[in-house]
Amino acid sequence: MTLTNLDLRAQRCPLALLLAKRHVVAMASGEECAILVQDPSSKSDILRFLSQHGFQVECVELNDYFSLNVMKGTE
Repeated sequence: MTLTNLDLRAQRCPLALLLAKRHVVAMASGEECAILVQDPSSKSDILRFLSQHGFQVECVELNDYFSLNVMKGTE
């Protein structure tokens, strides 16, 4: 299975959160993706959504942005 990237570094909430929601909801169980965000508020909002909806997520701080490594749980 290929790791997909969703680059939201140019987006701010609420659009970043909406696009992230659409992407992760469409993922298959066990699928992984990396969501790239630059805005700290967007990072916090997306992390909150993911944790509330049972996604496994790891946040990695890179040079000037964050990579949210997401895996959709098995149903």
